[in-house]
Amino acid sequence: MTDDGGRGERSYGLARVVAERFGHGPFRIEHTGGAERLVWTDGPTVAQVEAAVREAGPERAGGPPRRLRLLSEGTVALGAVRLVVEAGRASGGRARPRITPGDVERLWRDVPFPSPATDRERDLAHAVVHQAHDDRRSNHVGAGPICDLVTTVGLAWFLERVRAPLAPAELLTARYAATHAHPAWRYCLTPMPVPALVRAVLADRRAGPEVLAAALTLVSEPGSSYDEEIDAAAALRERLRGFRA
Repeated sequence: MTDDGGRGERSYGLARVVAERFGHGPFRIEHTGGAERLVWTDGPTVAQVEAAVREAGPERAGGPPRRLRLLSEGTVALGAVRLVVEAGRASGGRARPRITPGDVERLWRDVPFPSPATDRERDLAHAVVHQAHDDRRSNHVGAGPICDLVTTVGLAWFLERVRAPLAPAELLTARYAATHAHPAWRYCLTPMPVPALVRAVLADRRAGPEVLAAALTLVSEPGSSYDEEIDAAAALRERLRGFRA
């Protein structure tokens, strides 16, 4: 039978072994209600840490009975951003998604060292955390307020703040979504269909060169599904020539 001092010493030794295995820290031992648990933020998955504990050998396996992986604010925001975009894509923008902390936990459960897939994801997540701090007037916010902020305010507002580069369909959707009843852009960054965008540009007598060029790019792309692309392309080129004359 091992005394508490010996068990605690093995627990802290296990934390060091796991930290050395993954090069990620800090792993720490927390005591709650007389029980011990190994806690870390982001980093490896619980399954990976469990495997590392088993590899450490039976003399260390008597460490903390529970492993708890926390998610940082940035990782929660990143997960919320990704889930909202994916939900908009899956539904075609027909539904306004509601993301919960549980959804974010499930997203990252089997993903080690969560990280942005693009610069845009990184910038959006950073903007969300910054705004959450401002809203709460605090340097720390929970997962709930972060998820609520993403799904209530919508991603388009954050995208505008970070001044991310926009693809042609995104540039046009940002201009016309509000007047064409397309809230999916506001919440999920789901662009409007190409035919609707091209019609909007052709009907917009105030459309400038950047807008006209974006529409022309859409109808000129290989495999464009816009049925009237030839006539539309001709009309767009004609209007662009007017700016260049």
